[in-house]
Amino acid sequence: MFNPPTLEDLQETRRANEKLVLGALDSKPEWVETELAKTTGLALSHLRAALASLLDQGRVRRLPGTGTRAVYGLADPGLADVPATPLTTDAEKVRDYLEGRADSALYMSEQLRMTREDVMSALSLLNAHGMVTCTFVGSLVIFRMKESQALGQEQAAPTTGKKKQVA
Repeated sequence: MFNPPTLEDLQETRRANEKLVLGALDSKPEWVETELAKTTGLALSHLRAALASLLDQGRVRRLPGTGTRAVYGLADPGLADVPATPLTTDAEKVRDYLEGRADSALYMSEQLRMTREDVMSALSLLNAHGMVTCTFVGSLVIFRMKESQALGQEQAAPTTGKKKQVA
């Protein structure tokens, strides 16, 4: 009897595929999508699903390619790997500022009258809670709250102490 995969099974497979993709991307700075599929052994549909998730998490970025060739590389938004401790006053200030908008850390620091380092620390903590996402526009990193967070559901975030890697 065939048992369809559960949501947990699918998520586990996606995470495993993401690890394969990250491992390959770590070995050289730029990868064409088809080369990445051959190297990882993933079907193109599975590779694209893993890449979409990694792009959303800010861990991978799409680089300028030639023609229609999709080129990918590792992304580094500059966030520190910190534990998901309770939000600081600075993190709450940055979270409130980002509600309904997206911005760079430098511009946020000017608007919030904080140092760029303090903004990055606050963003790192928000990232540890799985609350932020980032997009690369050239060499500029734009941060925003995740959709569920932007809708005011930050209290729905898990408080188990487990850390979610976003970026």
